[in-house]
This record gives sequence, C-alpha cells and structure tokens, in this order.
Amino acid sequence: MRVAPGPLLASVAAATIVSALAAGRAQPTRMTARATEQVILDPALRLAEAFPPPPPPPPPEVVVRGPPSRTFRGDAKRRHQSPFYGPRALPAASVLHEAAAPIAAMPAILEGGDLLVASLGGTLTRLSPTGDLRWKIQLGDRIYASPLVTGDHAVLGSDADRVVAVRLSDGRIRWQLLVDGDADTSPAEAPDGSIVIAAGTSLYVIRPSGALRTRIRLQRKIYGSPAIDDDGTIYVGAQDDHLHAFTLAGARVFRRDLGADVDCAPLVGDDGAIFVGTDGGQVFAFEKSGALRFRADVGGFVRGGLSLGRDGSVIAGVYGPRPGIVALDPTSGVERFAFRVREGGPRELGVHGGPLVDAEGRLYFGAADDHVYAVDSRGSRLFSVPLTGDVDAPLVLGPGGVLYAGAEDGRLYAIQGAALPAPTRNGLW
Repeated sequence: MRVAPGPLLASVAAATIVSALAAGRAQPTRMTARATEQVILDPALRLAEAFPPPPPPPPPEVVVRGPPSRTFRGDAKRRHQSPFYGPRALPAASVLHEAAAPIAAMPAILEGGDLLVASLGGTLTRLSPTGDLRWKIQLGDRIYASPLVTGDHAVLGSDADRVVAVRLSDGRIRWQLLVDGDADTSPAEAPDGSIVIAAGTSLYVIRPSGALRTRIRLQRKIYGSPAIDDDGTIYVGAQDDHLHAFTLAGARVFRRDLGADVDCAPLVGDDGAIFVGTDGGQVFAFEKSGALRFRADVGGFVRGGLSLGRDGSVIAGVYGPRPGIVALDPTSGVERFAFRVREGGPRELGVHGGPLVDAEGRLYFGAADDHVYAVDSRGSRLFSVPLTGDVDAPLVLGPGGVLYAGAEDGRLYAIQGAALPAPTRNGLW
C-alpha cells in the first residue's frame, strides 16, 4: 500500500537525511541536496505544524503571588513588591487621568483593576482601568498618603486633621475620626484588623469600627508611614531622630537613636529584621530584638521608603548629590549595586518613592527629573520614560501589567510595554 507524502512523513525524511549526513553515514550528493531542499522549502510540507514554536513567555497578567496593591508599598511590612509582571521593553506612556492638583500618593488597586487616586487638591477618585470615572469625593484638604483598602471600604487621612473610611461602592463616608495634626502618612492594617496611622506627633490605633483604641504620643512630627509585623508590632520613625517600636496596646518595645530625621517608612524583612533610612544618608538594619545588624552609607537622604528585592536585597531610593537607587545585602549592608539617575545636583533632587519590585525582580521607580526608570534585578538599565512632571509617588502595577505613575503635574500616567512580535514559522522571533 502506498502512503501519500505528508508534513510529518516529509519531516521525518528530512531529519533522517540530515542526521545521516551529520553522522558521516551518507555522502552529500546532488540528489540528497535536492531532496533536502524540497523537503525544507516546499510550502505544502508546513514544517511549522510538525515542529511547532516554543510557547511564548508568560503573559503580563499572570499572578504569581498575592492580591493587587491595596495599601502603601503593597503590604503592612512596606516591601513594595507586586505579584504582577511589569513592562519588559518598548514602553509607551499615556495620560489616564488628570487631577486638578499634584498627585503625591501611590494609587491603590482594587480587585478587577480599578484604581483609587488621591491628590493634593483633597480629592479621592475611583477610576476604571481605562480611566473612566466611577466616583470622586472631596475630603477637605491635601492628601499626601495612599489609601488602605480593607473589606468594602478604603481608609485614608488628609491635612484636614481627620481619618476617614470611604465606601468603595459609591464614595460615601462610612466613619471619620478627628486627629491632632495633619494625617500625612498611609495607614496600615494589623493582623487583628486594627488600623494604624500617624498624624501630627501621634500614632493612632483605630478599631475597624472607627473607634479609637490607642493613641501613642511622640515628641516630634511623624512623616513616615508605620509598618506592622505579623505579630502586630508597630515600627515608625519620627523627626526626633529615632526609630520606635510599639505593641498595638501602646507598650514600647524599643527605641533607637539614628542621629538624623527618620522620615522613611520602615521595611520589615522576611526574617523579621527592620530596615529604615534617614536624612543622614544611611540605612540601618535591626534585629527583631532591636539589636543593630548594620549601618550603611548610601550618599543621600532616604525618605520615601525601602523595597525588598526578590533576592532579598534591601533597595533604597536616594536623594542628591547622586540620586538613584542603591541595593544592599540584607545581612551585611554591603552594596550590591547602585543605579544613579545623574551625577551631581542639589540634595533635594532624588528618588523619593523607591523602586517597585515586579514578579520577576525588575525595578520601576520615578524621579524628580520627570522620568520613570526601569532596571533589572542587577541594576542594569532597561528603559526610561519621559513625562511632564516629577514623580515622587511610588509606582504601582495593575493586573494587566500596566504601570501607573502619579506625577507633580496632576496626571496619572499608564505605562505599558509594546506587545511581543508574533512567532515566525521556524519558531524564532
């Protein structure tokens, strides 16, 4: 019985000829060359069907761990890690939303991709992933800090000296608590559901109902958002040059003098260590007990917060005179890499928000030079995107791999990489 030639049979024949030639069992002749040429080049053979291309890289919407970013720097430990893949290359920026005032706070992202965006005009706005307005409310004064999404509402403070809970469904205020001073920090949620926020010179521990549980008074203003460990220990810095640790009941755990203002949000590592930066240009690491692990010089103010790399590196956003990001070994404090936005410049020019870490370890951050930058996990530059305003707020990633950046020009930018090209018939790009 004769078998009609087809793609698979032809492919096997071609493979047999090629392997025989490679093994030296057959000498190349005009006949074998013509046969091989016919097998390989005849469009009817459709080799791509017999040898399909390898699968493409994972799509950007794949989730590897955790929910969307529902609080400042991603979680109560302030690690600034995203479960999503960020833009890989060839990014383009578009304006998703225009507020009437600068955006200094990192947006929060809800399930489904909606965003909560606060502005210095005192507005909190809920947007769809494509920028459609869901609702907008006015909270009375400037909002510097990111909202905390918990349950069916968001909690945030403002310079109107109050903390409010806003319903996600319609933007109506669920409860409010008057505080003594500007609430410029982002709230964090404790394991028992309590909400911790700093305002003025005090820390407030608030019950989920909005009732005050504990007030902890310090001597100087608190600009850095508090962090909370799994056991409920609160860590916060202040302009009294100290890092403080308290229980949720208000009992002091320890206090450490760092020699300069501590406006940086502390970072709690996976092993329970606490990392924090200062206006003295240093990053400190402490054991859970409060014992000093290391002190490292990074060359400029560290104010916005630290990030935890996928390899465990502690990464600081640094101000001038050499603004950029610096990655440190979490055990020794030895510098692993530094990426400088520029060499030289004023001390107030820098990277305030620190880098966002995506699912594969890429780092994304804005700077006071009207740009957003991306580097790989070793500090090599991937790309930069020019905008029309300084980017002091931390960045955030949406579930579709879109990078969102709030800027001083009042615009919320959506930054997305170009789609990868389609595979060719031989499986190559």
